[in-house]
Amino acid sequence: MKQAVIAIFLLAALLPLRAQDSADKVVLQNILIDAVSKLETAPADAVKELQYLDQHYPADDAVKYHLGMAYLAAGNATRAEEYLQAAVSLDSTNYWYKDALAAVYSALGRREESSAIYLELLEKQPGRYSSPYTLTVQGDKYLSEYKDTLALESYERALEYDPGYAPAVLGRAEVNRMRGNVPGFLADVHVFTLNPDVNPSAKCAYVQQILNSINYPFYRSWGTQLDSLVTGCVRAHPADSSALKLAGSWYWATERKDIGRKYFGQLVEAYPKDLDVRYLNMSLLMEDGNLKEVLDECESIIKLGGKKNPEVVPALATAGDCWHAIGNDRKAMSYYDKVLRIDPQNATTLNNYAYYLSLSGRKLKKAEKMSRTALDLEPDNPSYLDTYGWILHLLGRDQEAKPYFKRAMVYGGKDHLEILEHYSVVLKALGEEELSRYYKGLAEKKKAEQ
Repeated sequence: MKQAVIAIFLLAALLPLRAQDSADKVVLQNILIDAVSKLETAPADAVKELQYLDQHYPADDAVKYHLGMAYLAAGNATRAEEYLQAAVSLDSTNYWYKDALAAVYSALGRREESSAIYLELLEKQPGRYSSPYTLTVQGDKYLSEYKDTLALESYERALEYDPGYAPAVLGRAEVNRMRGNVPGFLADVHVFTLNPDVNPSAKCAYVQQILNSINYPFYRSWGTQLDSLVTGCVRAHPADSSALKLAGSWYWATERKDIGRKYFGQLVEAYPKDLDVRYLNMSLLMEDGNLKEVLDECESIIKLGGKKNPEVVPALATAGDCWHAIGNDRKAMSYYDKVLRIDPQNATTLNNYAYYLSLSGRKLKKAEKMSRTALDLEPDNPSYLDTYGWILHLLGRDQEAKPYFKRAMVYGGKDHLEILEHYSVVLKALGEEELSRYYKGLAEKKKAEQ
């Protein structure tokens, strides 16, 4: 970026100084020439010489301009902006100054300010400033104003310069989308996905946005074309994690799990030490329901991350849940203990640990303490309210337990079979038979629906 900008603006290096004395003018002009010649090779020296000129001629726009370019060459875009703005303020008719300032805005990531200048330059000198970038900026402006015909013309002109220019391709795709031209929209996005020069993460994020917005009828009509967008990302970036995640997730979500598993397998193979990748694989194994494979993956994550690393806490907690599901509570509790040594405030583990202790009827005081801590962390969680209320019931404190179940009902407890059953039991223990039968009936209805 820096070298390209310097090369362009060296053409305007000898802008005149406004010295009063002819001898001074020659000396100062020589300083200017010497400073400009050092822009690429010794920008720091160029800055010093131009600062000297600026001190003598603070109102000279040419000096401001060259000093801005020297700072840009030295890698100080902020100071470059300061001096180029000053040059434009002194001479707003000079296109070189505005062009340089637009380049600085672009380098600083201030696209809106850069675009405004380029649009002005394109309007006043279309022959000089017509390029894929400026025409796409123009198209974007028209599109924001809902002038889709003019926007399309600008994008088409940009693509005449560069048929693969990604921003123009996406701009044209957006026009087609607004017009309901689905084939045109998908065709342009497909071209975009195959462009290897586009950042793969940004590309995959864009495609994911499209996939998130569709419904089943759209998928039924255009599923093949949507597949091509996903596979296009992988073809352009076959080893990129974002592309493989996109493909794996898409095929998994559309019930083609064998294909999804293939992409996820490639992902794990390419990034075996990436914890995020391993966690993704763990979640897929959990969905498959193979607890042995889930446990193996948990152990791989724990070994990879280190037993005391906070990043392995989800793997430790999942391993505990798996061992409980298998029926080995001793193993489950040992993993929960490991979680709590790393993260004593892990609400999910505190709740699960407490509930599983309550099921065994052991260590109820310990269970109550852990459950209370979990509830303090998330006071409106219906599962946590149920756990605490049930432990109070097991401790013979049904009157204390009742308010927690009432609160659980407010925050979604009626959708959980187990919470309804527990509340019915507590109400019966309190002698509230009619209300107990009501909640028991809700529980039986919920069970029948499953």
